[in-house]
Amino acid sequence: MSDKKIDELQKLYDNSKVGALVQEICEYYATRDDYEDNSYQEEIEPHEVVESVYTLFCLQSREQILDEFSLIQKKYPSLYACVSALHNNLLVNMDCRSLEISSAQKIADHAKATSSDEVIARAESFTRSGNSLAEAMDNFYSWLHHSDTAR
Repeated sequence: MSDKKIDELQKLYDNSKVGALVQEICEYYATRDDYEDNSYQEEIEPHEVVESVYTLFCLQSREQILDEFSLIQKKYPSLYACVSALHNNLLVNMDCRSLEISSAQKIADHAKATSSDEVIARAESFTRSGNSLAEAMDNFYSWLHHSDTAR
């Protein structure tokens, strides 16, 4: 990872206007290209699942997330280059339900005995009951791994 990205990540973590979820997304996208031969795939979820979970949880508070990505675009151009595709996807898809269903289906495709409807219901439930989107996403992953739905 370039020194510029490292510097911007450090500044991003100190920026109280950017929530933990968007900070995590920026770190994920900024660092994923640094792994050779996709070696990180063995340690975390497949990128289709991770990116779909990020999309699903960004949609839970779309306007706030879009504002945070706009701030990143202005203040952290190197990081923004890494997340611009996700930002643009959230921005141009005015039919959020379609994007939500698509993301949920990708997650359900990697899980056993769960449907995209259940994935969406869990994401919404964890979002309502959590203190933050990052906490809700952690609870979602816990459900995904411990409810006998993960492969």
